[in-house]
Amino acid sequence: MMANQKMVVTVFTSIDGIDQALHDADPHLPLKVMKDDALTGYGGTIHFDPSSLRAETLDSLHQATVLIAEPAVIAKLLEHDASALSSLRWCQSTYAGVDPIFNSNIAALLPLPWKLTRFAGCFGPPIAEWVLARIIGHERNFAASANDQSMKIWAGSKDAILGYRYLSSLTLSVLGCGDIGRCVATAAKAFGMKTVGYGKTNRKKSDEVEGIDHYTTNLSEALQSADYIVSVLPSTPETRGLLNDGALLHASKGNGGKCPVFVNVGRGDVIGESSLLHALDNEWISAAILDVFEVEPLPEDSSLWGRSDVVISPHVSGLTQGSDVPKVFLENYQRFVQGRELKYVVDWVKGY
Repeated sequence: MMANQKMVVTVFTSIDGIDQALHDADPHLPLKVMKDDALTGYGGTIHFDPSSLRAETLDSLHQATVLIAEPAVIAKLLEHDASALSSLRWCQSTYAGVDPIFNSNIAALLPLPWKLTRFAGCFGPPIAEWVLARIIGHERNFAASANDQSMKIWAGSKDAILGYRYLSSLTLSVLGCGDIGRCVATAAKAFGMKTVGYGKTNRKKSDEVEGIDHYTTNLSEALQSADYIVSVLPSTPETRGLLNDGALLHASKGNGGKCPVFVNVGRGDVIGESSLLHALDNEWISAAILDVFEVEPLPEDSSLWGRSDVVISPHVSGLTQGSDVPKVFLENYQRFVQGRELKYVVDWVKGY
């Protein structure tokens, strides 16, 4: 490829505004935007039926060399037709997590003959906002006040709304100390919370982690210390099922823990539903605030729906917004056309 040669960027996504944001940031960027009724979605939920794609869309995908798309779209597309992206050289994911590709039925195709880059560096602040909003809402029991309002009862839930704790008296343990985990910890510290960070990388005591008061590779220690456990872990072979079976027993009061609230904004497969329910039923944890699930959308027959100690939201804590894409994509685009190494490249062996 000649240095600085412009290459057409194919945009095939359920996220609104990406093409306009790219055009606004670089009016000379050659874009091919595809809209097809086979692909719809919102937040972290994708509805995609590749068997319903128009012939024109399939042809454009075959010809695409640079593609912006959701990992779930890529996975389903290649499950449907392994040669659907025959000309592809680089795909920019619109999500930080790329696990739909690795958890799909295309394992036999891996490693794929093109580069995949994560959508990194944008989700920390919005997810941190969501987490702290949920923690404050839980401590102050805003749901009880909302119920009082709907019933027109003044302070009907006074026992629930008066028993809150100061955040400055609490400890937050964040599982995963990457960009998102550090943002969550930094936000928690702004409210005076003590922060514990869990990760698998051994660090010297002198190695500071932004926002983290105490870093540990000991999962039991992180669980036992917490008033709130916040998982931001991605889905990898090392993290799937990490909190299954009796892992959360370490958080129970009987084992020196604090019976904390579990908050999950990472990936749902860090703990199976049966293990989560067991931890709640046995009071190893006091509540669960969940934005991600083992199966999404959460099935109607899930036992989680009807529990007063569970809060459910549909994978919306950190959404890709069209305006975020240029700052991640355009730098890598210049690197790509110049033949330089890309940032945030996914390792096909490690799965992240």
